Amino acid sequence: MNLHCPCCHSTFTIEALTQDEAARELLAMRTIMLPSLLPYLTLFRSAKRALAFDRALKLAKEVMALDNEPARLEAALANAVESLRQKRDNGLVKPLKDHRYLKAVLDNTRIEDAGTRSEDNLSSCVQAPKQRSKRADALAALNAWAEGDWLRWEIGTGLSALVAQSLKFQPGADMITMNADVWYLTLKKVCTIEQVDTPRIRAGFERLFGQVTEWPAPKQLIDVMPARPPRRSLPEPELTEADRQRGREVIQQLKDKMGIT
Repeated sequence: MNLHCPCCHSTFTIEALTQDEAARELLAMRTIMLPSLLPYLTLFRSAKRALAFDRALKLAKEVMALDNEPARLEAALANAVESLRQKRDNGLVKPLKDHRYLKAVLDNTRIEDAGTRSEDNLSSCVQAPKQRSKRADALAALNAWAEGDWLRWEIGTGLSALVAQSLKFQPGADMITMNADVWYLTLKKVCTIEQVDTPRIRAGFERLFGQVTEWPAPKQLIDVMPARPPRRSLPEPELTEADRQRGREVIQQLKDKMGIT
């Protein structure tokens, strides 16, 4: 079943609408999301198919419910991501189907100072991988850059997912926002209507995720974005008898001026 927006005349399926709602809830979780959660979610994506927003949301909620100690959970996530990425690069593992591996890592993750319960002290006790810090800095920079504008938000979300994949030639944390500015200036020329272009940008990034192994240029996203839906033409206005009479009078006036009988 298709739904038609009365404002922008875009056409959406019910399935797409459900995806959008899941995407909005997932984006709202970014303020409380652990730095390694997004990279962890990419481990569930197959090489040929993007991870649907509703499944990503379900997985994120399941992970957040695994442990009430954020620092301990973050350390387990970071260790699991680094370990599974190395195995995947060597062709030893397939996309994850559940959290059994993470639970096993979590069971073996300990806080050095068990008597200190404040989050600040917990974070200082956890020995997280050093490689995670640059990625976390880049994600934090993109999150701050994306605030206040719908187009920036969509670009920032898409680029954050790309950062999580650790692509070749990825900009460093000190250059990521400058790169995001280039994306913004490029897409701003072709994406001008939030209601129409938001689903196009999201669909474009989903297609891009399964294609790239190197950091992409904005044009690569534009090339895979769906076309804008056609606008519905307004029906021709119906003529009333008064309209027809005025038309006859105008024609008669023209005939009189031209001497036509």
